[in-house]
Amino acid sequence: MQTETTIAEWNAALEAVAEELLDEAGIIAPPVDAALIARRLRITVAIDRSLQPRGVHKRLSGRSSIFVRPDNRPERLQWAVAHELGESTAYRVCEKLMLPDEEVSAADRETWANLLAARLMLPRQWFFEDATRLNGDVLELKTIYRTSSHEAIAWRLLDLPRPTVITIFDQGHITSRRANTGFSPPQLETLEKNCWQDVHHIQKSRTHSQSGLQVQCWPVHEPGWRREILRTTTLDEFADAGTEDWD
Repeated sequence: MQTETTIAEWNAALEAVAEELLDEAGIIAPPVDAALIARRLRITVAIDRSLQPRGVHKRLSGRSSIFVRPDNRPERLQWAVAHELGESTAYRVCEKLMLPDEEVSAADRETWANLLAARLMLPRQWFFEDATRLNGDVLELKTIYRTSSHEAIAWRLLDLPRPTVITIFDQGHITSRRANTGFSPPQLETLEKNCWQDVHHIQKSRTHSQSGLQVQCWPVHEPGWRREILRTTTLDEFADAGTEDWD
């Protein structure tokens, strides 16, 4: 199924469904409240302390309902609701791609739910403009999209057209590193390592630039845990140079 549909078609369908849901719910500006979207779409949202997964979508007496596990982080609750909204509306993606809903595997549906959640919480029509205006500053974007986590904001930056690598550090170690170039990201460059080490030690945001690359790093620190988010991009004058500048 995935080989018959291009990535561009997939992305277009996902963005379109997210935009439709926001429009139907009357959401006109960030931050996005996933629970409010659900209520306006007549989907019940309830806390279930017995849940093992973060959230589930069920139909009770013919009505859609979302149950989420309690969490002391509001962003996680928002994501859980958005994810289940994605699960419940995945059929719309099928319709746009002209795919039989019954042929969608559980794994594909889970992937679509995550992608739809990101597009609901960080809508293209607002997020891309804000991210461009703020040069992808995760901390500044967080003040606008406060219902989303720093990590979710960072991953959404990969959907912008500029070649980008996002790296997450937890407790001084890389826990995730992804690129939007279609290739696996290269090993950490010296420029990236130096920028990250500065931020890890001084606990302040830093930007380093060299040889057509820009490296930004932000501390997301809390008592007992240190996370840093690193964003590596081409500078404007190199934005159309493809992947050669990553070597």
